[in-house]
Formats: sequence, C-alpha cells, structure tokens
Amino acid sequence: MEDDMKKKLIPGDSVDSEEIVVNNRITTQAEKEKKCLISIAERLIRTARVSPRSLMRNMNPLFPFSVTQVEREVLKIHRERKDKAKKFLKGFDGKLTLSYDRVAYDDDYDEWDDSYSRDGHVLHNSFVCVSVHFVDHNWNAKKWILGYSPIEFDRVEKVEVYRFKHVILDYEIEDKVSTVLVPNWGGVLGRERLDGFRKWIDKKGRNPVDPCFFRIYCCSDLFRLMAGDLFDNMDLLLEDIRLLVSWGKLTSTNWNVSLCNLQEALDMEDKKVFEEDEYYQDFDQPSDEEWIMIRTFCKLAGCIYKVAKELFEGGYSTASVYFHLLAELKSMLNEELKNGDNEYFLDKAKEIVERFDKYWNDTFLVLATASVLDPRFKMKFLEFYCSKKKDTDEGSKAETVLDYLRNLCAHYAASGIISPKTECRDATFDSLSYTSEEEEEEEESDSDEEEESDSDEEEQRKDKEEKKHDAYEGFGLFQEFLKFEGASREFDESELGSYLKEPVMEWNKDFKALEWWRVESRKYPILSRVARDVLSILISRATSYEAYVADQRECPEFVVTMKAKLVNAMMCSKQWSTL
Repeated sequence: MEDDMKKKLIPGDSVDSEEIVVNNRITTQAEKEKKCLISIAERLIRTARVSPRSLMRNMNPLFPFSVTQVEREVLKIHRERKDKAKKFLKGFDGKLTLSYDRVAYDDDYDEWDDSYSRDGHVLHNSFVCVSVHFVDHNWNAKKWILGYSPIEFDRVEKVEVYRFKHVILDYEIEDKVSTVLVPNWGGVLGRERLDGFRKWIDKKGRNPVDPCFFRIYCCSDLFRLMAGDLFDNMDLLLEDIRLLVSWGKLTSTNWNVSLCNLQEALDMEDKKVFEEDEYYQDFDQPSDEEWIMIRTFCKLAGCIYKVAKELFEGGYSTASVYFHLLAELKSMLNEELKNGDNEYFLDKAKEIVERFDKYWNDTFLVLATASVLDPRFKMKFLEFYCSKKKDTDEGSKAETVLDYLRNLCAHYAASGIISPKTECRDATFDSLSYTSEEEEEEEESDSDEEEESDSDEEEQRKDKEEKKHDAYEGFGLFQEFLKFEGASREFDESELGSYLKEPVMEWNKDFKALEWWRVESRKYPILSRVARDVLSILISRATSYEAYVADQRECPEFVVTMKAKLVNAMMCSKQWSTL
C-alpha cells in the first residue's frame, strides 16, 4: 500500500522534478513542497491504513518532511472538514441515528508481548467509535464517524453515555438525533442510563424524542449471542474435533466458520468415516452425548446462519428488510423447538428462542413500521404474520402499527415536514449507496481505471440478476406469504391511505426501497419524508463477515500506535472528503 502511495505522490524522481506554472509564474520550491505535503496528508486520510510515522519511515529520504509536519497537516485538514461537517449536520432537515461500537486490538504479531505492534509501541488497546447514520436529500444512506477515541479504563458492562453527549454537543445536533444503536450484551444493562440520555436530548433539543424508536440494540449482536448460547461448554470439544478433522489452527473467531467445520465433521460421522477408517482409530473421538451437542449446534446455528446470510452478506440493509427475515427466523426456531427429540436439544432451543423473543418484542414496532413503508409489503406481510398469531398478543399488533404510522404522518403534516424536491429518475435495483470500508478500498483501487459504458453495465446487471439464486426459496413462512390473499382495508383518502390502497409490488429480492421513495417523493411529499426518517434507522452495526465475529470487532492495527487526537482526525476525516 505504501508503494502505491509513492507512485501516486511522486510525479518524477523528487519533489522538485517538475516546473508547475501558476498565475503565469513558475511556483517556488516551497510552494511545491507545501502542495506535496497536503497531498500526502490527504492520501493518508483517504486510505486510513497506515500511520504517518510508518509512511514517512518508508518514504524518506524521498520527501523532505518530518513526521510532525505530516501529522500537523492531517490535523489541519480534519479541522477544516469538521467545520463543514458540523455545518451540514446542523442544517440537515432529517433525523439522525447515532451508533456506538467498541473495537479492540487483537495482537497476532507477538503473542508474548501485547505492548508492541508491527508499527511500534502500542498506546491504546481499545476504542469507542461513535458514528452518525442518515439518508441524504438524494436518498443515499450515509455513515460518518464523528468520534473515534481510546478507552482509558475498561468498563465493558456499560455504554459510555458521555461519549454520545460529547458528540451531540460538539456537532450541535441536539434537535436532530432520534435513535441510538447500541451493543447488545444480552441483558438490560444501560437501559436506565439510556432512558436518562433520551430525556437529556429532549431537554436540550427542540423536538421530543419518540421513546419507541430511541433505543435499538444491534441485530448482529443478537445473532452473536444466540451462537454463543449454542457454543456454551463446547470449548474442549471444538479442540478435539479440530484435531480429528484437521481443519487447521483454532484461530477463527467467526461463528459461521465454526458452523462450517462442525458440519463437515458431522457429515463424516453420518457416513461412518471415523468408525470405519483406520486412520482415525488413534484419535480421541466424541462420545454419543458430544455428537448430540454437535448435531444440536449445526441444526440451530444453521437456521440462524441462513437468515444472517440474507441480512448481512449483501452489505448494509435498510430497516425495511429486517421484519420479514426475523419473522422467518422466529418461525424456523419455533419449528425446531416443536420437533426437538432430546432434552439437550430442547434446552438449547428454548434458550435461544427466549433470547430471540426478547429482542423481537423490543423492536417489533420499529421493524414492522419500516416493513409497511416497503412497497413490496405495505400492510400485507404484517397482516399475514398477525393472522397466524390470533391466539397470542401479536394477533392485534397490525392495527397498533397502523395507528402509530397514522399518528406519525399526522405529526409530520402538522409540523409542515415534507420531502424536498428531488430529481426523479427511474427506480433501479442497484446496491444501496452506503459506503463501507470494503467498498471504499475498492473505490480507491479502481479510481484510476477507465469506467465502463452505461450499456455494458446494464447488460452485466441483467446477466447477474438472471443467474442469481433466490435463497428465499427455502424460507417456508415467506413462501406461504407469497400465496397469502387478504381483504383490502378501507382507508381515508390521505397519502398513507392512497399508498396502502395501491397493490403491493411484485416480489423482487433486490428491490431498494430508498430508491423507490426517491422517485415517488413528489407523489407522497409527507409520507416519503416519514419513510426517509424511518428507513434511515440503523438496525445493525456490522455487515459482511464482521457480523459473524463471536467477540468484539477488531480495530485497524495502525491506530494503536498513534496519539488519540491524530487517530480521531484520520478516522473521522476520511468520510468527509466530498464536503
């Protein structure tokens, strides 16, 4: 990566190898060096993969700059961009979600000494990242890091509310924040403090915060906790299976990888490989009770993974896709619980079903409301789901959700909150415009390549859609929904009523609700604004394979050797380059 930076930053053999003409005069050596220094600092921020000290150590004596000079330039750029970010957020006419994430340094450089990394002495081992999430006027989902600071004292049991408060006051967004997404540690830790935090925002801001939508626990954490429940008391067994199947060092912290490995062992056991092959006779093999544990894990974790793959591996998902997928998982787990054939399996199934139900009940209103604002579902999926729960409290929840949405629309109408005029293009099914770190790296590496023509891209997209396998074919509850027909409700002639009276869209797995609402915002100026704010609510911090991490996620290695102020400057400024 540093070699790439050298190529892009060095136009010739040295800084003074070119004559640059500005305002009909040749620039001075000092001006060329200043321009080069700014370019180095901007490149450091844009890539966010290496510290200034490490970069300059590898690039000197090619450049006449000290590490201190580069660091000062990085901090200067951060101050300038932060002012622009503050101005944008203060003037933003939508709702903001703040997320709290805790990341830590996992030292695989020297297992005997965690005070050093490849880049030098470790100054900080863990960090808190506070980010803001919103949907902009062009209906693109955005994520900006607003604070990236080290944790000085280990307090794993609480969300440090003061970090939220610091960001809110620093960026002056007291009247913009409507939701906070926080880690899910499986208990009620932090609830009282977060309720107090909501009241603090109410007092500071001009708009009351809806308590139903304020506190969201991370969905990927729920999956991590359920997988952890299944892993309990299996540590030694995993080591025995690792040696038996020879899947390499037991270093993976991703529960989906463990699922794959255990399923491989289970398949071999079902084929009597361990019993009949002489090679395995000298190994310690699991007992019958231990094979029951493995079979239980694979069956229940397999259900969890099937839904997790749809939620997380496609990138960032809007809030509208969670309700029907989590309803599918709920149906799968209840079916497994119903058909359990041994005490261990039933105990584990009950444990994760109880954990899931707690999360489901806590987020039902948010997820169901977002689902109604997806034109593929509207009220249909919610009514279908509730029709199957007539004997439970959930049977009457469809009307509760509809009443809530009516009141929300009435509040927006009374407050004069409508969507700004946007340029309307045809709705497409392209990927959600939510820039992740992986996507940023791809954009960086492809920035100098020639773009393909629009016609070629369209043809490739169609070919990809034709070849794509629809994993939903195996989702029993969802397939049943597609066959579901219900009587249409009669609504008042309002935007919400008009929207709900129109037929739901034909099912398309890759449909993007934000793009549809952008196109329809002129037809539904109030309802589209409600949709923009509701669909911007973040339900999960992790995407892609980060969602499968069994413990807390890792921070980039280069940040652990830098001073706190410089870490914050580099991690935050990266996403403000377009301002």
